[in-house]
Amino acid sequence: MPLVSLDDRLAIWIATHRYEPLDDVFVRLGTIDRLGLVWIVLAFVVCLVTRRGLRAAVAWAVFVAVVAFTADAVSFGVKDLVHRTRPADAHPQIHPLYVVHSSSFPAGHAATALAGATLLSYLLPRAAPLFVLLAAAIGFSRVYVGVHYPGDVLGGALIGVLCGAVALLALQAARARRQTFRSALRPRPG
Repeated sequence: MPLVSLDDRLAIWIATHRYEPLDDVFVRLGTIDRLGLVWIVLAFVVCLVTRRGLRAAVAWAVFVAVVAFTADAVSFGVKDLVHRTRPADAHPQIHPLYVVHSSSFPAGHAATALAGATLLSYLLPRAAPLFVLLAAAIGFSRVYVGVHYPGDVLGGALIGVLCGAVALLALQAARARRQTFRSALRPRPG
């Protein structure tokens, strides 16, 4: 069975086997992740709860916002290249819980969710499973509401993890450079 066919079948099955009491929950998961908002707020809260201070909370919130926006921008760049039809447009049996007008691949919400989860897992490693679970729920919600294929979510997740990992590498490199600069400024004995 070709991958696209499996992707189609999974999207159809998930979107046509909804459990009505969960419909609003999955719609809201997409809403809280709009442009990475949930991850920005979580970064701020995690810094305050772990007593890193207001300055660190603001810095991390801004850092997460920039990386989430970058992941979203990359996903839209790929969407413009790929132009994959949304599942509800390709399969009349899928009735989306809301309408989206851009193309389908990759899922921007999955990109921002995994970028946010990657950064927050670095910030608070012991809560990493919770961050990844929230990101996975956000990604699944996109298939559940009928606006993405599972492959779209996986593509978006890959973009998000890569954006998060590159940002963390850049952060670590900047910290190492700053440390080297500081040590070079210290007077040497003798």
